[in-house]
Amino acid sequence: MHTFTSRLIKSQIGRKLTISIILFSSLITLITTGFQLVNDYKGDVNRITRQFTSIEKVNLDVLAASIWVIDERLINTQLNGLIQLPDITYISINDDSGQVWTSGTPTPENTIEKTFELFYSSGSDSIAVGTLLVQADLKAVYEKLLDRAIIILLSNAIKTFIVAGFILFLVWHMVARHLHTLSLYCQRLDLDSPFEPLKFDQNNKKGDEFHQVSSAINTMQQQLRTSFSDIKKSKQDLQDALTDRERLLALETSYKDELASQVKERTQELEQSLLVLKRAQEVLVEQEKMAALGGLVSGVAHEINTPIGICLTAATSQLVHIEELLLLIHGENTTLEEINTILEEYQESCELIVSNITKASTLIQKFKTVAAQQSQEELKTFNLKQALIDSHESMKILFDKQQVEVQFDLSPELEIKTNLSLLKQITTNILSNAYSHAFKKVDKSIIIIRAKLVENNVNISIQDNGSGISMDAATHIFEPFYTTSRNEGGTGLGLSAAYNAAILLKGNIRFEPECELGGACFLLSFPITQDSTDDES
Repeated sequence: MHTFTSRLIKSQIGRKLTISIILFSSLITLITTGFQLVNDYKGDVNRITRQFTSIEKVNLDVLAASIWVIDERLINTQLNGLIQLPDITYISINDDSGQVWTSGTPTPENTIEKTFELFYSSGSDSIAVGTLLVQADLKAVYEKLLDRAIIILLSNAIKTFIVAGFILFLVWHMVARHLHTLSLYCQRLDLDSPFEPLKFDQNNKKGDEFHQVSSAINTMQQQLRTSFSDIKKSKQDLQDALTDRERLLALETSYKDELASQVKERTQELEQSLLVLKRAQEVLVEQEKMAALGGLVSGVAHEINTPIGICLTAATSQLVHIEELLLLIHGENTTLEEINTILEEYQESCELIVSNITKASTLIQKFKTVAAQQSQEELKTFNLKQALIDSHESMKILFDKQQVEVQFDLSPELEIKTNLSLLKQITTNILSNAYSHAFKKVDKSIIIIRAKLVENNVNISIQDNGSGISMDAATHIFEPFYTTSRNEGGTGLGLSAAYNAAILLKGNIRFEPECELGGACFLLSFPITQDSTDDES
């Protein structure tokens, strides 16, 4: 019994539920008791009011007649009768002469009193003969209400505690003891021990919630035991795998040591082979340099031999013309027309010599430009768009008969600092190459020049809508003396000079096979010093 009581009291769920029921029941008891006491108080007050009304209807006329005839015995009899009424504690009669009749003891507080005027009826006249004061004491009413409240509260408290105790017992018997059993079962649970199913009290029916809980927990425990067994097996497999891994690592270490020794031997062999290859490479580079120099010298010799040969032929012709002129001068039948003819031929030979010597000089100057290593010109700050426009205008003079629409797509406020002459040399040669070769089969010639800043580099693209450049020619266009129009006077030094100038600007130039207009497109990129704070492209 002691164990049962201690478990019953220690049940936290039961205690919380009991306290909640007691507090709720107490609140309801207080509210209902309050309403009941208020109703009882109103009923007592209404009863006193009804007594006052009864006195007014029954006793006022008799008292007025007794006072009119001054019948002391009758007045006292009536006062003694009124004082016997319930809750009436004091009565006072004052006549118009100042005489007073009283009965009972007056109470200064917790009373209800009412004053009635006494009128004696004589015929049709009503004569005031005095006043009647009736006082009812509420002390008895309050005491009765207090006794009733105590009785109600005590009875409800006893009822509440009995109900709460019963509910506490039900909670323990139906819920708490099963939860306690479940708690102890979970504390004893050990997956390494044999399986012991959870069972609640035998009085529980198989269909109730605790039976469902026990079934679910037993099923879950079986699944956990199965999973735990699998985990133990996996752990053992993992340990075996770790053992194999350590063995393999040891084997790998031995293999690595052996491989390291082999790599060291191979490395020494490769270093020796690399030295041999470097020597062979140096030999090949020297051979390539000699081949390039031979090609360059051959090109220079070919280009210069042509005007020199023409000059030699013209000089030889001049010698012949001089001999003929001397014969005519010493002849007797020489005419002025013959002399003029010889002089004209002599003049043509001289003009041919001057023209070809000038051409040879121009070739030598271009070759010097291609062969130059660096420019000593100082950097200048200038407007990029205006510089490109000036470069185009200066080049366009040589092709004044061609109508080409040139579009400039760049910011007009862009100021840069670089080598202006090298930049003009690049753009002039590219534009000259386009005017010379691109627009032979085009109705409307268009060139677009774009420029934009990318970080501290300026990128310039020049493209046209001409016939373009074949892939075979594109691989050689930057080589000196390479041209596809040598019979038309081309020297093959323009794009080579542009490439050399781009290198001197510490930049690069390349040919793009595909572009917006469908013709040739050249992209130039070089570092610059930007003076303007405008970063627009």
